[in-house]
Amino acid sequence: MQAIHGDPLMRVSTDMPDDVLVLHDALQKIRELYGTPKEYASYPSPSPCGEGRGGVIPLKNCGTALRFLQVHLEQCYPGEPIELTGDERLMERKGKPTSQIDSARILHGLNVPVQENESPYITMSRRIKELYESYPSPLRGEPERGLEADWSAAAFWYEYVAIHGGALLLEGLRRETLQGDKMVASLYSKYFGVITSYTDEGAKIYKSSFPLKYDKVSIDFENIPDLYPAIAFTCERLHITLEATGTSRLRFKESNRLTAVRLHEVRNDHRMAMALMCADFPVSKEEQGCIGKSYPQFVENLQRVLEQTRDHTATTPSPKSEQKLPSISIGHITPIKGVNDEGKGKKFALSKLIHGTDTEYLWLHDDDIVRPQASRGECKLKKDDPDLIILPLRMESENEKPSLLEQLQIAEYAAIQELTMRTAKKGQAIMCSGANLIVRREVWLECESELHPEIPSGDDMFLLEAVKRKGYTVGVIDEEEYTAIVRPATNWRAFWRQRMRWAGKAPLYTDKDILDYGKFIVVANVLQLLFFPIIFIKFPIEYSLIRRRQMREHKIINYQLSIINFLIALLLEILYPIYLLICLIGGMNNKKEW
Repeated sequence: MQAIHGDPLMRVSTDMPDDVLVLHDALQKIRELYGTPKEYASYPSPSPCGEGRGGVIPLKNCGTALRFLQVHLEQCYPGEPIELTGDERLMERKGKPTSQIDSARILHGLNVPVQENESPYITMSRRIKELYESYPSPLRGEPERGLEADWSAAAFWYEYVAIHGGALLLEGLRRETLQGDKMVASLYSKYFGVITSYTDEGAKIYKSSFPLKYDKVSIDFENIPDLYPAIAFTCERLHITLEATGTSRLRFKESNRLTAVRLHEVRNDHRMAMALMCADFPVSKEEQGCIGKSYPQFVENLQRVLEQTRDHTATTPSPKSEQKLPSISIGHITPIKGVNDEGKGKKFALSKLIHGTDTEYLWLHDDDIVRPQASRGECKLKKDDPDLIILPLRMESENEKPSLLEQLQIAEYAAIQELTMRTAKKGQAIMCSGANLIVRREVWLECESELHPEIPSGDDMFLLEAVKRKGYTVGVIDEEEYTAIVRPATNWRAFWRQRMRWAGKAPLYTDKDILDYGKFIVVANVLQLLFFPIIFIKFPIEYSLIRRRQMREHKIINYQLSIINFLIALLLEILYPIYLLICLIGGMNNKKEW
């Protein structure tokens, strides 16, 4: 985009990937020969630097540079005698099917019709062009926040953690990204037990302690071909059968990756070398030379991870071995339906597990959550800490494009979480969740008789009421590493059953704070049904809760996403009064089941 518009080219350094350096040097050489496209177009003769002035531009094995430059020369320097050449493998790949030609055409303003199920790479190209031409900074000149790290490179660290366990910080990866290869996070969470959380520094990944659910996985690689080597070797090492579809383009990469994976060969392919090394297959120093194409620091980073070195800063992405949390004994309690409840419900399972442990503190989890990063180690608690500690939850869809139902739940959950944390910090706790909660064991045992065993849910809320009533202390930890991830209901039936179950316990609440807030919310929503303009007072207040929680969780302003979130929140606000009344009425007749 900088070359097309005649802007100064971004500075590069020798520690950047070869692909970046090759493309930059080629564009610089073209500019030296013919000037910028604008300068070239203004000359009366075709060649401003002298008739017959051409050149040979070596591209090594950089298919990206080849495809972009083919279109760039056709559009900006038509007919000029410039020869693009490269390694033997690059010449074999010339003319093979790739989305990068369409991507280059989009960046040059040519018409490429939008297709159904369009490749993320093409969608990303459209967005980059739009951003570049709409917002001069930070895309023009030097990036203000630095280059975003590469999700396709991160795949090899997901592979490493899936196979070897442990935890890593991948610097520079962003939750809000245009990169289609971000799908690696959801794939490894779903199939291989590698959990992702986000901080200002990047993405933290760690291996879950739960056993893997799948011995066979089916993945379509049509739009994520660069993830294939890492996932293939992950499956091999974990003894999982991989059913791979959409692999036709893999034959035309730096190697024929289908064959290279089958034979465990590098074949001068950077992604093959990294995937093999993370899976502990031998790769010689000579074969490691190709890694510089996309990730020059990989070998050094891998060595540092193996040595468990913490302080290391590098580019795209830089893994850091996570420090273990200070050590103290704490029991983790996870009631699982059909496993430890003996068919008698969640509260029976809780009681059975808690009576069977002797640790001073208990960390309660639901079995269908992504457990917090801090729960991997041993949490530091002191004698004078609160008796009940409310911990944060974040709702995330497993789908790259959440459905409307999922988006509505995510917005609702953000508002609930913000209200939960605010009231708890003020000493007026009104909500907590047994999905992520720390309680002193002796306190739970004293409150056990007041948890209403006849109600299928509410162990957490009735516990909160009992703790407050008996004068025990309630605290809150609102930090990323203590945040558990919950999933939204994926269909309306599951959604309504869950909400009716929640509402079914409402008539049994006795805590003044809970009742006061509950009455206020019901009255406000009934008034909205009777006098709709009240929404202009309600919505700014409630949207601020959603916005503050999402900003705390994501820490990145994405204006396009902000508009979508605003519209989702507005739709939720319009529907909420009816939804609330249905839940309250339906909850009176809800089935007594877990």
